[in-house]
Amino acid sequence: MPQIHQGNWTAQGKRFAIIASRWNEFVASKLIEGAVDALGKTGARDEDIEIYRCPGAFELPGLARRVADSKNFDAIVCLGAIIRGATPHFDVVVNQTTRGIAQIAAEAKLAVGFGVLTCDTIEQAIERAGSKGGNRGADAAMAAIEMANLYDKLAARAESASAQPRHRK
Repeated sequence: MPQIHQGNWTAQGKRFAIIASRWNEFVASKLIEGAVDALGKTGARDEDIEIYRCPGAFELPGLARRVADSKNFDAIVCLGAIIRGATPHFDVVVNQTTRGIAQIAAEAKLAVGFGVLTCDTIEQAIERAGSKGGNRGADAAMAAIEMANLYDKLAARAESASAQPRHRK
């Protein structure tokens, strides 16, 4: 049986940054509430959670990069709502926001939860921010918790392996 490595959902002892856009505030505020609730229910203390706000989703990657580079957190949770309008602006913002956050997730030395809604209608966004469709802010926080714990396990394993003498055959 192969070894399976995965994180757990324990936020205790970890520090989290929630990075959220103010655009579509009525949705973003519900995503923040969901994330804070999920973090609290899994052991994070209020003093271990900081919330950073930016104007819109397009600004999320830049702010997330600077927060990640601060090295003050174990994980960041990016939240926002991009709702399709009548112009191609939606596609540009979705693509650049997603690409930027994905790049941080791949390069930074911390976990990144992605909770940016990309919806065709306001109704879809509301459903995903705490009504019928659950709360994607909570989902993103749970993913960040799990990945932060998995990254810790990987780091501990690497540290343990480097402390062991290597024998060549």
